[in-house]
Amino acid sequence: MPHGAVMSSTLDATMDMSRRFFSWWRGELAELVPTGLRRWATGEGRRRTILAVDNGGFVRYNEGRGGIDRRSGIALDAGAAVKRKGRLVGLRLPRSVCLFRRLELPASARRDFHRILRLDLERATPFRQQEIYSDHVVEDRSDAKATVLVCQVVVKRDVLDPLLEQLSANGIKIDFVDCWDESGQGGVPVNLLQNEAAAASRGWSGPILWLGLCVLVLSCSAVLIGFSRYEAAIERLEAETAAAKVKALAVKRSLAGGEAFLAQIAELRRVKTTKPTVIRVLDELTRLLPDTAWVNSLKIEGDAVQVTIIGKTTGDLLPLLDRSSLFTVGGFNAPVTYDPVGQSERATVRMTLRSEAAPVRSPRAPEGKS
Repeated sequence: MPHGAVMSSTLDATMDMSRRFFSWWRGELAELVPTGLRRWATGEGRRRTILAVDNGGFVRYNEGRGGIDRRSGIALDAGAAVKRKGRLVGLRLPRSVCLFRRLELPASARRDFHRILRLDLERATPFRQQEIYSDHVVEDRSDAKATVLVCQVVVKRDVLDPLLEQLSANGIKIDFVDCWDESGQGGVPVNLLQNEAAAASRGWSGPILWLGLCVLVLSCSAVLIGFSRYEAAIERLEAETAAAKVKALAVKRSLAGGEAFLAQIAELRRVKTTKPTVIRVLDELTRLLPDTAWVNSLKIEGDAVQVTIIGKTTGDLLPLLDRSSLFTVGGFNAPVTYDPVGQSERATVRMTLRSEAAPVRSPRAPEGKS
């Protein structure tokens, strides 16, 4: 490759990178400009002349802040009558020749919406970039959402190019192209020629001019932008940290309450599985005592059991009770008394429960049943 061609290719690549860098900074700086001033600079809200395609001809409209009003049909040789000093001239297409696609895109990729939409258009439709004109408008401008709704408007070149050539041949220069909105009372805020004009303006003078202007502006605004964004980031971080602390404390309290509840359940389970139940103790006493004796009272405190037994005779009571595997007999807790009326003896026996005598639960038994 000749030396001159290599230098030209390298310089083109460098200028393209510079153009993209300054385009990004231009978008960042545009957010600092007041809305009214930005609309004035872009021509938004000014009076414009609209040439609408209607039944193979063109109808002229005047459009401004107060709305749009129809003037009349025009002859193509009346280019001088169409153009007004300081007024933009646009071509408005019917909705029937336009393709509308709505997609949800990440709000953080706002700078790359056009490139993303064109790539998705080639993926989802048979159209190629060289076959269409396209532009997009953000329909949901909420900054609080992670995604935004974007409407892409697409028109085939073989539909729009003949109209542009026809108007250009009659001395009418078109500044923008859009299409009617759903109400038919205005246009969709797009310019299908915007990206074509941007591509055609890439040259040597544009980047060099942008380089000088942006260096001057960036040197004055870089510190202000960085400081303001740093402060905003610190405020967001503090708010998120405070919210996270509140959530962490709530979770900690919930975990502490759950652990205490589980400890209570474990203690109840331990007591239940290591100590015989009152019903079982009574059942054991009933099994051991003869038919001439019965339990008058039963008191259980921890491992200690005190039972009062009334019977015809209590002489062999202790050996009978000592046969049980549930408790260990400690002896009489008080002297045996005789009731002459009932001709029976009353004895109070002191015993101790055995923890190893607890009933074994079946693994298939439902929870809470023994």
